[in-house]
Amino acid sequence: MFRSHNYCIVGAGPAGLTLAYHLVQAGQRVVMIERDGRAGGLAKSYNYGGHIFDTGPKRFHTDDPIVQEFINEAGHMETIGRSTLVHFAGRYFNWPLTSAELIKLPVLTSVQAALDLLKKKGHLDPRSFSDFIRGQYGETLYQLFFRPYTQKFLRWDPEEIHSDWASTGINRTVIDKRVKAGSLFDILRSLALPGKIETSFLYPSSGGFGGFFDRLLAYCEKSGLFELVTSETLTTLQDEGATMRARTRSGRELTFETLIWSGNVKDIGRLVSGAEYDVYYINTVFFNLICREDSVGPNRAQWIYVSRGDSLVSRITCMKEFSPANSPSGYYNFICEVTDSQAAPRYMIQPEQFTDEVIDEMIRMDFLKSRRGVEAVHINPTLDTYPIYHRHYHKGFGSVLGAVKRFSPRIHLLGRSGAYWYNNSDHSIRMAIDMSHKLLRDPERHFDFRAYFGGSAREEAETP
Repeated sequence: MFRSHNYCIVGAGPAGLTLAYHLVQAGQRVVMIERDGRAGGLAKSYNYGGHIFDTGPKRFHTDDPIVQEFINEAGHMETIGRSTLVHFAGRYFNWPLTSAELIKLPVLTSVQAALDLLKKKGHLDPRSFSDFIRGQYGETLYQLFFRPYTQKFLRWDPEEIHSDWASTGINRTVIDKRVKAGSLFDILRSLALPGKIETSFLYPSSGGFGGFFDRLLAYCEKSGLFELVTSETLTTLQDEGATMRARTRSGRELTFETLIWSGNVKDIGRLVSGAEYDVYYINTVFFNLICREDSVGPNRAQWIYVSRGDSLVSRITCMKEFSPANSPSGYYNFICEVTDSQAAPRYMIQPEQFTDEVIDEMIRMDFLKSRRGVEAVHINPTLDTYPIYHRHYHKGFGSVLGAVKRFSPRIHLLGRSGAYWYNNSDHSIRMAIDMSHKLLRDPERHFDFRAYFGGSAREEAETP
């Protein structure tokens, strides 16, 4: 390929592939470095004999016309509806709640949650996740749902989590723009909205969610301006003024003008300074189960959140609810997510030994009728699935950002991992599109992506 490139993009996920697509459209030479054996990142899909599994729950939904135009331009989409359940207190509830769902809640829980609304709130720390939830939803729901679920999902003490984790999470889940979801009272009051709100999403017509990004990759590869290097990482990096020079783990040398980093932000911090930083991620093991359809119970939805703090599984994704094409007739395929701590890993080391426990949980939840219907389990351990917004994450990320800026002004952070941004694929796409405009036409342009989505970059900007 080329002896030198205009851009090197580290990480072949949604953000990196979207940016590469726009750069090669503009005639730029791009080399992409991906640590995995194939492109797609957290958006790739797997096909096991016609059973398609995404990497966790994925669908496109956005009111952003810039993103809508790009999705329709680059992919073949179908319109699908929305279905989400929460398994709480031994029962399944539709989400968002309706008045019919409220009567299913345990009476004592309903009464205590209602009384929480009337209690005077004491001093609340605006940066604290636990205080944010207590202030918005009350002590009862915090202790019964938010605290145990957050502890299980993040493998981190909820008392040490920043309120941005809650505020951005609410921003992600509220679809109907007429609903203000700032408190339990707001959510209950929203039940008076007239009629059921039908929400539509976009999903690729073939190949699962990853099929969209496979098409982006195919376009880039056909351009003659693009090179994908898989199963590689950068081990050295120098800024030589007019160009940057890097070496990969296998010893290959690369030269390029600008580096876009959408991988783990700690890795670029180590690369430019050799230091460690107070930023963290969780890993996730995706258990992909293929079952006979008659072995699955009636509680089916695109997403099912498992609230119990002592359960292994955090979320179930039912692939056939996104598209019937994701599973052959007579079968049902679904994903069970088990998150894991990077500091004290338990499930990533030998994930197969937890397969029986995952299946047993599905049976206890009445999601599966019995294990006899399970025909295959494919396990997909995945690194860096979510950033952890601990109480001092702004300072930690700001320190990495400062080290990168001091090393070179021609390094840019991108996407969920690189920008340490708790987002979804729609938001990563928007960020990548805006970055392509910045790089190609308006280098002074600044896209405040955290304000666009939720949370704040103010503390990061103030970090020396």
